Amino acid sequence: MSNNQYSASLLLNKQVTNFLVNRLKWTKLNSIQEKAIPIILDKEDTLIIAPTASGKTEAALLPIFSEIITKRFEPMSVLYVAPLKALINDMHNRIDNWANYFHLTATKWHGDVIKSKKDSFIKNPTDFLSITPESLEVILMNRKDEDKKRMFKNIKYVVVDEIHYFAESDRGIQLNSLLNRISKYIDGDIVKIGLSATVGNPESVAKWLNYKVPVNIIKDSNNRKFQYKVYNDPQAFDDPKILSKYLKNYTNKKILIFALSRADVEKYYIALKKELKLKYIYLHHSSLDKNIREENEVKFKNFPNGIMISTNTLELGIDIGDIDIILQLDPPNNVSSFLQRIGRSGRRSNKQRSIIITALWGVFFTLSIISLIKENKIEKIKIPTKSKDIYFHQILSSVFEDGKIINKDLFKKLKDAYVFSDISKAEFIRMINIMEELSFIDDHDNYLSLGYNFEKKFGKNNFMNFFSVFCPNFEYKIKEGDKTVGSVDASFALILKKGESFILGGKYWFVLDINYEKFLVNVKKDYNRKGDVPSWHSEGPPMNYLISRKVFDILTDEHDYLKFLENFDENSQNIVKNAQSLANVNGFRKGMIPFEINGNQIYIYSFGGDKLNYLLSTLFAIHFEIYDRNDTPFYSSFRIRKEFTYDTIINILYDIENILNEKKALNELNRITGKFYKNKFINFLPFEDQVKLKMNLLFDEENLINLVKNNNFEEVDNVGLDKWFKKEIPSNH
Repeated sequence: MSNNQYSASLLLNKQVTNFLVNRLKWTKLNSIQEKAIPIILDKEDTLIIAPTASGKTEAALLPIFSEIITKRFEPMSVLYVAPLKALINDMHNRIDNWANYFHLTATKWHGDVIKSKKDSFIKNPTDFLSITPESLEVILMNRKDEDKKRMFKNIKYVVVDEIHYFAESDRGIQLNSLLNRISKYIDGDIVKIGLSATVGNPESVAKWLNYKVPVNIIKDSNNRKFQYKVYNDPQAFDDPKILSKYLKNYTNKKILIFALSRADVEKYYIALKKELKLKYIYLHHSSLDKNIREENEVKFKNFPNGIMISTNTLELGIDIGDIDIILQLDPPNNVSSFLQRIGRSGRRSNKQRSIIITALWGVFFTLSIISLIKENKIEKIKIPTKSKDIYFHQILSSVFEDGKIINKDLFKKLKDAYVFSDISKAEFIRMINIMEELSFIDDHDNYLSLGYNFEKKFGKNNFMNFFSVFCPNFEYKIKEGDKTVGSVDASFALILKKGESFILGGKYWFVLDINYEKFLVNVKKDYNRKGDVPSWHSEGPPMNYLISRKVFDILTDEHDYLKFLENFDENSQNIVKNAQSLANVNGFRKGMIPFEINGNQIYIYSFGGDKLNYLLSTLFAIHFEIYDRNDTPFYSSFRIRKEFTYDTIINILYDIENILNEKKALNELNRITGKFYKNKFINFLPFEDQVKLKMNLLFDEENLINLVKNNNFEEVDNVGLDKWFKKEIPSNH
C-alpha cells in the first residue's frame, strides 16, 4: 500500500492495510475510497455515488472493518441492507471472506435462509448481518423485545446498498420506516452509509438516509473512458447470423449482453449458442430459479472469457468478474441504467467499452442518452414524503410490534421517518379512524391495539403475506421432478397444454401436466428441441420524459448533437440527419409543441415520454369519444368520432392544469387507475388518496403541466414523423 502522506490508507488499522496488500494485492486506494474513508472514520453519515464495479462497497467496508478491529466493537455492529436476495448472497460471501481473515463473524438473513441459522443469530449475534427489508420487518414484528435489544443494541453502522434501486419504491419507503423504528433498540449513535449508482438529485437520496443532519455526498471522480459504437441493424434482432458477426471478433473476451426482456434473453441465448458454438455461454433473468442464476454467475465469473446474456438483473453489483465489453441490444429506458451497464466493464483496462445494436427508434434514444451523459444530466429520483399506503402498513406493523401503543407516541415515532415527514396529525387521525371502521385497530382511551379483522385479513401463513409491501408475483413454477427450473407468467401457462414444449433457461421442456390450483407446471427435458420462448408481462419501465425531450432537442438543433454521432454507423447518422431535415421542413423549433389535425386524426408531438402521452390522450378521452388510440414516447395520437373544431382542441391543450383538477377528470383517472394493483394496502385509503398515489406511477402529471406552461402549441401539416417514431418498427425497416 502506498505510503503517500495524503493517502487515507494511513488512517486504517495496520491489520486492514496488511490485508489489502498481502491478500487482495492492492497497491493503492482509488479516488472514491480516498475520499470516503476519512469521513466515515469521523463518524459522519455518507452517501457514496459511483457506477457498478467502482470500489464503492470497499470504500464503506474498509473503515468499518478498521473500526471494529481497533475498538473491538461487540456484535452486531454492522447492519447491511440490500434490495435483492441475490445481492445479499453475493455481499455476504464477500463480507464473510474478509471477516474470516480478521476472526470476525457474518450472517445473512432472508427468506431462503434456514431457520436454524436465524435462531443461532438471535442467541449469538455476529459482527455483520446482511438482510432484506422484508426480513427486517419480520424481526420487528415477530421477535421479543429482549431478542431485538440483543440483536440491535450494539449497531454502529447501517449500510444501505443500491439505495437508488428502491429509494422511491414501496420497498424503499418501507425500509426507511424500518430503519427509523429499530433506532429505539440501539444504544448510542450510528453512522449511516448509502451506496448508490449515479443519480440526478443526490441531495434527495441523502435526505432519505438522514434528513435531520446533513449527509456527506461522495461522487466518483475516477472517470473511466467511455468507448462506444452504435449500429442500426434491425435484422440483427431476428437473424442470429447477423447478430453473431458483432461478437465473432471478441470470442476471446468476457462479454456481457443486455437484452430488454426475459423472452429476448432466452431467444438470443438459443440463437447465439447454436451460431457461435461457444462452450462458455450463460443466461440470467428474474424468472430463472435462483440456484441456476447463482450457478451461472459463478461459472461466468471464474472463466476468463465467455458470454452472459441478461436482463437488468445484472445491472446491480453482483460480482461476475472483470467484463471486457458490454453489448446492448437496444438501450434501456433511462440514463441511470445505461451508466450502470457500461460501468460493469473496464475494471482491468480502465476503459468502458460498449456496443449498442438498435433498430430505428433506438438510434434516437441512444443518441439522446449519450448526449445527456455528456451534459451530466441524469434522471431524478422522486422520493415521496407522504406515502399513505405504506404509512397504513407501517401503522399496523408498529402496533403489531408493540402490542399496545399510545396514539400520539405512534404518530411521533413514524413522523421521524423521512418518507412520512409531511403527513400531518390530522391525516394520521383520519387514517386511524379508517382502521377502526375496518376493525383493523381498536382505540381505547388513546391506546391503540390490533382489531379483530387484522388477523382475519392478514394472518394467513403466519402473516407472511403482510410482511412484504409489494404485490405477489402470480407466476407458474416450472419443475423438473424436485428441481425448480424457473417460472412463467400465468398468461403463458394458461395457453400451455399437456404434451406441448417451450424454452426456459436456454433448454427445451416437455409439459407433463399443469396444476392450476398450485400454479405448477411439471416438465421433462425435450430432446426434440421444439417449442417457443415464453412471454412475460412487465418488461421494464416506460420511456421517460428526460430522454424523450432530448430527442426533440436533437431534432431542432443539429449543431449541438451531430458531434456525438461520430461513433454511430452510417445508417444511424443518415437516420438522424433525415429526421432533422424533416423536422426543419415542418418548422420544428424550441419552445413549441407541434400538433397535427388530419381529418379526424390528431397527433400531438409532445416528445414527453410514455406516461405523459398516455395522460394526454386520457384527458382527451374525457371530452371526446376517441378510438384508434396510439401513445408512444414521442406523440399521442387518436381519432375522434364526432365533429370538432380547431378551437376545441387548442382550448383543451392550454387548459390541461385545470382539467386535471376537475371532478370529471378525477373520476375517469380513478376508473383507469382502479385496474392497477399497486400494493395490498392502497385500496383501504380514501378515494382521492388512491388516485394521487396511482397517478404518480401511471401518468406524468407534473411534466405535462410544466411542458404546457413553458411551450406553445402550434399546428403543422403532414409532418410524417409518425412513420419514424413508432414503438414497433415495421419489419421492412
